[in-house]
Amino acid sequence: MSSAAGTPSDGGGDRPWQSYHTAYTNAKAGMEGVDKEKVQKVIYEMSKGSKYFENEQKKETITKLKIEHLRAQCAKLTDNDISHFQKVAEKKILELEASRDLSKIWLHTDMDAFYAAVETLENPSLKGKPLAVGSMSMIATASYEARKFGVRAAMPGFIGCKLCPDLVFVRPNFERYSHYSGLARKVFQRYDPNFFATSLDEAYLDITEVCIERGITGEEVASELRDAVHQETGLTCSAGVAPNRMIAKVCSDINKPNGQFILPNDRDAVTTFVSTLPIRKVLYSKKGSCLLW
Repeated sequence: MSSAAGTPSDGGGDRPWQSYHTAYTNAKAGMEGVDKEKVQKVIYEMSKGSKYFENEQKKETITKLKIEHLRAQCAKLTDNDISHFQKVAEKKILELEASRDLSKIWLHTDMDAFYAAVETLENPSLKGKPLAVGSMSMIATASYEARKFGVRAAMPGFIGCKLCPDLVFVRPNFERYSHYSGLARKVFQRYDPNFFATSLDEAYLDITEVCIERGITGEEVASELRDAVHQETGLTCSAGVAPNRMIAKVCSDINKPNGQFILPNDRDAVTTFVSTLPIRKVLYSKKGSCLLW
């Protein structure tokens, strides 16, 4: 197919997998040392010819056509147009700066490989083994041992087996996960009775008041909370502390597993941190937005 079609199989020449990206070619915590090209090649070869692959091709074509359209529009901009939009952007930046709020301390906590960790806790013989919670059709969670091979959540199990032949599968037990989630949430309530849980293994806490009342830092709260969760559940979690929820979530991923990252409530610290983030880390960022850059 011609490059104009913009399918995942073009643009890579004799290595078409290099331009094939899906939800499960993106790295998660614990996948830092993975051979990304090897993983992409396996996923490409195992997916090729499937309905999923064909659907990805169609989406890729639509995305590239949208990008070409936007770039064509940009090419038509005059110097006056660019000057005008720069002024509009600068005005918006000033408005946003005026509304910047650094008074809150938010904590985002994320249980480490939650489903897999629960299964290992319940069955210690699984400890140290590459574990996938799910089935051949879909993996819900992969242990950190499995992630070293490129296996991750949202990946079909048969692809996981190709990447890691020794992969052990356990079927999900949501009643069990809900039990452990409930234990962790009792800990969260001690620090923020109105905490906001987005799933069984993630939650946002406004720890501003507890920091002020007890005269302690966000770092101390995060460490204390993580210790309490481990004591109550036998599981570990990671945490991020920042002036807002979005950045706190990004921070919680930095020192996974069983770690924490604290971003000070300081404008320069925040802007410097955000400027180093890949586009995909920005909230609601989509694949097309990333490709534009």
